[in-house]
Amino acid sequence: MPEEILQQGHLILIQDYQFQDGNDSKDKFLIVLNRNDEFAYIIHTLTTSQNKLNLPSDNFGCSVVGNIPYFFIQKEIELGRNKFSFSKDTFIFFRNNVRKENLSSFLKYDKSNLILKEKLPNSFLKRLLKCMLKSDFINLDIEKELIEMKEQL
Repeated sequence: MPEEILQQGHLILIQDYQFQDGNDSKDKFLIVLNRNDEFAYIIHTLTTSQNKLNLPSDNFGCSVVGNIPYFFIQKEIELGRNKFSFSKDTFIFFRNNVRKENLSSFLKYDKSNLILKEKLPNSFLKRLLKCMLKSDFINLDIEKELIEMKEQL
């Protein structure tokens, strides 16, 4: 079990991520918001460089347009100590992608498929949590836990 990689603040690339419907796989990023001995609180970042909604993309961080909160990261902005940056402007939306996932669900991945890209600073995590809590799509069952995580950072 690659427990050392599933730590708070880790930005992880999963090679050949298997979608829950079992019909497809592709490389996918996730951010570990927090974890305990049983669960990882993660955001499957659903990163996209496509701005189909024509949302403002000039400010790093959280923006809300209408009732759509999103977190924007400009390309080549270094996110932490490892100096990882996305090669394209990246939007993170919060629609059905913030989960409390059992650690055992990661057993299906070979350790070599879980690649630590960055250890995000607490200040970044706090901003991300604050932004995602503005979304109407956050699972109400874990919203209280997400609020507690944000306050502990």
